[in-house]
Amino acid sequence: MSEQLLQQLIHMVAENNRLVKETQEELREFKKEMYDFRDEMYAFRDEMYAFRDEMYEFRDDATRRLDRLERQNKHIDADLDLLHRKVSDHEREINRLKQVGQ
Repeated sequence: MSEQLLQQLIHMVAENNRLVKETQEELREFKKEMYDFRDEMYAFRDEMYAFRDEMYEFRDDATRRLDRLERQNKHIDADLDLLHRKVSDHEREINRLKQVGQ
């Protein structure tokens, strides 16, 4: 009976060793997948930072352009006001000259 018990014990130890090796291999694969995932996340983070920087550049460029357009619009408004004043002055002068000529 002790021979049979010893054989069972040897079989159990061998099975236990097999399970431990499988678990170690699975753990190695899991670690590799986790490291690969971490690397992908770092690459994604870097891409997001680059995208954020591009978006900041776009925002800053758009702000500069809008500011320039706003300044140009103010100058155009001022020019239109001046033209309107000159047209009014010319119309008055034309009417005055018409009345002097009559």
